Amino acid sequence: MTDVDVQTFFPQVQNKSSRVMLRILKWRVVREYNAAILRAAETFQPDLLLSFKAQHVQARTLRALRGHGISLYNYYPDTSAFAHGPLLARSLPEYDCVFYTKRFWDQDVRRLVSLRESTYIRHGYDEAIHRPIELEERDKAQYQSDVVVIATHTKYKEEVLHGLLGLSPRLNLTVWGNQWRQSCTSARVKQFVKGEPLVGDSYAKAICGAKINLALLSGTVRGSSRGDETTTRTYEIPACGGFMLHERSPELLELYKEGEEVACFSSPQELAEKIDYYLAHPEERGAIACAGHRRCVPAYSYDNRMAEILRWHEETGGKAPKWQQPLPVGTMSGAKG
Repeated sequence: MTDVDVQTFFPQVQNKSSRVMLRILKWRVVREYNAAILRAAETFQPDLLLSFKAQHVQARTLRALRGHGISLYNYYPDTSAFAHGPLLARSLPEYDCVFYTKRFWDQDVRRLVSLRESTYIRHGYDEAIHRPIELEERDKAQYQSDVVVIATHTKYKEEVLHGLLGLSPRLNLTVWGNQWRQSCTSARVKQFVKGEPLVGDSYAKAICGAKINLALLSGTVRGSSRGDETTTRTYEIPACGGFMLHERSPELLELYKEGEEVACFSSPQELAEKIDYYLAHPEERGAIACAGHRRCVPAYSYDNRMAEILRWHEETGGKAPKWQQPLPVGTMSGAKG
């Protein structure tokens, strides 16, 4: 088992001039990345490849791997297949199966490209990362807040927070994540943007340090017919033991009991009211967080999700893998972007 991590090829740069340089070099880096995948396959001779979205994997790379008898799978966690660069429209049809996490995704994609096989599978959490962490004093100073949002910026999320802050301008809010500093246009929201994306223990600490974790959905994005109903946060917040205040959706309510394992909202007005209520009722907040954790762990782990993929692989005639443990997210050619 080996991992070819895209982030070791595409660094997460913030300086404008660095981003321009990376765009200039993009296709050279893409070629090097795909060459690294082929070298890894030649060295380790895997039975299967599991890509995590893998927007930089080329169709010809997948065809070369298939020529060596390697089963090709893609775990696709995003709302749209057409908002992450031009390669996916050509590469997705090359996978033996795409495992998608949004129920409407398959219909959206098949309007434009043909897929060999596809099947729905839920998001999950990583047991090695998403777990309760006791904060030290320096962690408390950095991560404690009444309300936290940890998510990549979208216009929809910004609009929700703009409406919330219009109702609760003195809210102790912290916003972390990609593109907030670059893309946020709301002066109300900008003042609460604290920093860049959080990963690993920093992410878990920020969840544990907040009294209320907001799970905002992405809204409709380019290439999708509608907005999502769950996100990775739907699983990661409870896995860390955090109290989750989630946008209400039918899919969410299949996973957690409202008022017992999760709190929900459907408008900025209801969101402001729920925040006021749960900040004033810490014991109830704690009980819901504990119940949500019990519901999520271990049932919604990525280990269980990967076990589903392996069952699909074996039941459809795939060769049983040589290793025994379920595949981690990002095996061979993908990583969280």
